[in-house]
Amino acid sequence: MSNANKTPGIVDQTVNRLQIGCLTLFFNLLFGGFCLWGVYAASISWRLETEGQTALGIVTRLEESSDSEGGCCVYSPVVEFAAGGQTYTFEGDNASDPPQYRVGQQVNVRYDPTDPNTAQIDSFFERWLFPIIIIPAMLLTALIVNFFMIRAWWRGSSLEE
Repeated sequence: MSNANKTPGIVDQTVNRLQIGCLTLFFNLLFGGFCLWGVYAASISWRLETEGQTALGIVTRLEESSDSEGGCCVYSPVVEFAAGGQTYTFEGDNASDPPQYRVGQQVNVRYDPTDPNTAQIDSFFERWLFPIIIIPAMLLTALIVNFFMIRAWWRGSSLEE
């Protein structure tokens, strides 16, 4: 076989490897971004747990939003609390159906004394659920995707195969 006949195959393989490399980079950046979001959420929770102060808050309303499937509805609590002579309001990080809280319910709030706008309902579920789920999920997904992408790259096959 002449070199002219091998050239289209080599070009196709190079294009496929370039495509796989770019997609692998893109997915790793995406997974890394979600991991960093989880680490950021965990750092806020840790800071509030170690340096935060507590106050009594009250659920003033339930914020309605669509669920992840686009259906209706999940509810997150809107909590009001007082710190340093001022009233602050925040929306809870976790939404559920049926609602986990009811309007008028008293809840413990953990807040940053230097910035009371940074506050969370003082429960393990509210503070740690998102980081505990998102970080391992993104690491596992990245591991699986990287395995298959690197395997395809070494084989020189296209992603359609």
